[in-house]
Amino acid sequence: MDPRLLDHYNRELHRHRELMLEFAETHKKVSQRMGLQVGDINDTYVDRLIQSSSFVTARADMRLADEFGLFTQALLQTTYPNYITPTPSMSIARLVPGEKTGTLRRGITLPRGSVLKSRIPSNEHTACEFTTSQDITLYPLEVSEARLTGIPPDIPALDRFVPAGAQVQGALRVTLRIIGDASFNELDGVDRLPFYLSGDEAVASHLFELIHAATIASVIGAPGRFASDRFHPVTHDAVVHEALEPEHSLLPAVPTKLHGHNLVQEYFCFPERFWFFTITGLKRAFAGIDGKHAEVVLLLSRPVGHLANSVDATHFALFCSPVINLFPRSSGRLQIDPKKAEHLLIPVPSRPNDFEVHSVSLAKGQIAHTSESVTFYPLHDKYFEDTAQANRYFTLRRQVNRPQLQVRPYGTHRRFTETRTYISLVDGEGRPDAEGMRYLKVDALLTNRDLPSLLSVTGLSDLEVDDSLPVRSIGLLRRPTYSKPPLGFGERAWQLYSQLHLDYLIFEPIPNTQSGEGLRRLLRLYATEDDAAHLHQIEALIGASAKPVNRRLPRSFDRPYGRGIECALTIDETAFNGSPYTLGLVLERYLARHVSDSSFTTTVLRSKQGDDIAQWPPRRGGRAAF
Repeated sequence: MDPRLLDHYNRELHRHRELMLEFAETHKKVSQRMGLQVGDINDTYVDRLIQSSSFVTARADMRLADEFGLFTQALLQTTYPNYITPTPSMSIARLVPGEKTGTLRRGITLPRGSVLKSRIPSNEHTACEFTTSQDITLYPLEVSEARLTGIPPDIPALDRFVPAGAQVQGALRVTLRIIGDASFNELDGVDRLPFYLSGDEAVASHLFELIHAATIASVIGAPGRFASDRFHPVTHDAVVHEALEPEHSLLPAVPTKLHGHNLVQEYFCFPERFWFFTITGLKRAFAGIDGKHAEVVLLLSRPVGHLANSVDATHFALFCSPVINLFPRSSGRLQIDPKKAEHLLIPVPSRPNDFEVHSVSLAKGQIAHTSESVTFYPLHDKYFEDTAQANRYFTLRRQVNRPQLQVRPYGTHRRFTETRTYISLVDGEGRPDAEGMRYLKVDALLTNRDLPSLLSVTGLSDLEVDDSLPVRSIGLLRRPTYSKPPLGFGERAWQLYSQLHLDYLIFEPIPNTQSGEGLRRLLRLYATEDDAAHLHQIEALIGASAKPVNRRLPRSFDRPYGRGIECALTIDETAFNGSPYTLGLVLERYLARHVSDSSFTTTVLRSKQGDDIAQWPPRRGGRAAF
């Protein structure tokens, strides 16, 4: 049953009863024969008739509320499919290198898209499958110590490493240790090293802000010997973001110009997936260290404040990647009724409650058991990829449904809302296929529905990989998120489509509302009604403005100066359990997508409680000028 049906039914029932009572008040004699009186309905049969009529009209009202649902689903399938597909469960996986590290000195890479399998949950029969979103290169390294300090007294002449006008006010010191018998100068090819901040939100998010907003340089050398031995400074891009580019997207890839929307959607699904930072310039530094320990000192332009007593080595994890419960699978041969126009896809009929269709890339049909297969292509992709001109296509229709029977003991878990996917075989004009296919196979992306929420996560040995990698264990650092139904249904589908192309009106003041209401309305499209924390964060965006500015541009631009847009966002930090920097980071990329590529944006994130949180350098616009 569609979870929206109950709301529509109650609304229709209330409307029908009001009409009946209004009729009873106007036509008293007729209403008495029907068992109606002013203020009440005495005849139970009439009451049941009203209830039945309300049920029928509620279904019709729900279809009307979808506002041409088939059309909007097709429209979004062509432009931004992630709005009409279920959102799978997400987490962070960490690989721990094993003791035999000889093969790791040159690095061993687990590529993006690798599948990691979980243990089978209690009382279940299927393991969850997670896919990595970025490469993980293993080295025989571990974090042995980490601490936040004041100005480092043991590093001579700090001022020569920082930009003009900047001042060192604190430092993050991370000590790395070699696992095994090697030394740092024997490692081959380690020039950048990603870290994940694995602490709780209150600490990790503020540490994420401090590292990215305040790092002005880094110094790398043997611990305790900066005053006597040579060390290696990195003065440009000492720390960079990790996993923000389109090729590291956690959700299925979309056109590059829409990547900002992907980041916003991922934030409201799993904000912890952004808490990475990458240290650069390690190759030359490690080449000069003949030992098993190396220390990386990040020089900060801000004092470390209350974080000094909260941060240690357990907050830094190496060899991590965001993972998503989404994996490719070819279904077995499914029997379909040729008399029906559409068919419900159950990819694994023997375990219908363990797998759900996310998207379909290809379908193959057969008229008979022994006949040759016929290939069907996605109809709404034919304008981009139809090279065969086969005139055989398929369309998909998705319907959300809340199962009446609980197939699993959810306990304290939220109840699962499934997404049913129906496939129709059509010709190039969308008319039903006339060949009468009886068997169907599909190449699809699948999820494990709500199974990931039942996993018992320890952070140590939660996953395993089929390949023989020299790892001791693979753990999940974050509890898997709940899978969610699609966003793009009803009126919201039109609103999601319209915000794919914005203008500066989102910054214009709206009468009788607080500043920034235009941007808040857009962000509300990504948060569900039961997501109270994120809805609270959206309301904490208490100001948004834009103005033209002239700026000196970075070297990546083709001119030294330019005119662009400065976007100023004001946040009430009390609405966040941690730092609002992550939300600002995502919005900075989202806003740049809507500006012409001949211009730029520069975004400022301000706090209602004090100073600016962050100011990002000019970013080239992401929209083509023509």
